[in-house]
Amino acid sequence: MSNKRHNNGRRYSGFDKRGVMDKIGDSMTSVFSRRSRKNDKDDDVLAEFTGRGSDNYELFVDEEAQRKRAIQKQKQKKKTAKKNKPKKPVSPAARRVRNITTSCVIVAVVLIVCVVLSLTVLFKTQEYKVTGSTKYTDEELINTCGIEEGDNIFLASKSAAEERLIEAYPYIEEAEVSFDIPDTITIHVVEGVPAYLVKASESTYLVASAKGRILEKTDKADKYALPLFLCGELKTNDVGGYIEYKDKTTATIIDAVVTVFTDNGYTGITEIDATDTSEITFTYDDRIKVKIGLPEDISYKVRTAMTIIIEKLDLNGTNTTEGELDVSSCNVTKKSYFREQSLIDAQVETTKPIGGTMEDPFGGEDATDNEDGVEETQAPLSPDDWYMD
Repeated sequence: MSNKRHNNGRRYSGFDKRGVMDKIGDSMTSVFSRRSRKNDKDDDVLAEFTGRGSDNYELFVDEEAQRKRAIQKQKQKKKTAKKNKPKKPVSPAARRVRNITTSCVIVAVVLIVCVVLSLTVLFKTQEYKVTGSTKYTDEELINTCGIEEGDNIFLASKSAAEERLIEAYPYIEEAEVSFDIPDTITIHVVEGVPAYLVKASESTYLVASAKGRILEKTDKADKYALPLFLCGELKTNDVGGYIEYKDKTTATIIDAVVTVFTDNGYTGITEIDATDTSEITFTYDDRIKVKIGLPEDISYKVRTAMTIIIEKLDLNGTNTTEGELDVSSCNVTKKSYFREQSLIDAQVETTKPIGGTMEDPFGGEDATDNEDGVEETQAPLSPDDWYMD
């Protein structure tokens, strides 16, 4: 006998000569043939002993295989026992949870199907609706927005369409692009209303909205019944953009003045002068010049001035009073002063050097000086001579 290693790496004990094995098998067969066998188990034992039916006709015991088979049988027994074990009844709470989970899964699947269909097959753009436009045609706005027929109304880039409309058309200050199910794109625009003119150069005027957007340029300010805003140098004056001033205070001033005019419905303002931001003035109906002074409390000063003009100076709708109204300190002293144009003209006419003549109001050769050689003039009218509110 010898030890022989097979391909599977295990070592087995057995006979290594096939001829000897055959002889032993024959002899064992003859021995068992003489015995009376009651069943076929003896044949199985003989076959296992002689090795017949195997490739090598060797007698061996595979212990590793037997161990694995035993483990597999144990697992199979446990599985069968667990399978045959009666299930516990499901509690109402567990049943509700299971039903809710199932319903959620079904709803999620339905929603996914609906979304896929909505984005691929349904809700294609077929119609357009435009509102709020007076300066531009519906066709212009539809072509500019960039949403074409056949585009899905959910996937269409509506924010990009709004930006394109605002950039393309100066009079459009706001744009809103939305959709109406099943196939309509709605375009709503808010157009800027001309609020005032800004003098950009000697011959160029900018038409601006209340928000400061430049709507257009013109060289004929007379055709617009708008107040003229005089200010310092501009940084930008491109149509479609917003006015930028080199002096940042100027933007605050014009915004405040225009806002109080718009909110209170004041009309008739012909000019606003902020060339000197410490001496702000505006002119009403080309008749009354209002001095605001410093930009503090502009809203209060403007409302005070307009109340005096409407309720006292233009009482009974005469609209003939001319002069200067000073509200520059009304926010502190609660007093305002008005001086009629006739008094202003009279003051200008009577202000002359002492000793001068009507032919030579500045004295000329006939002008006389005081002992110190200083020319004297008559004192102007004091605020005490003005109308006090």
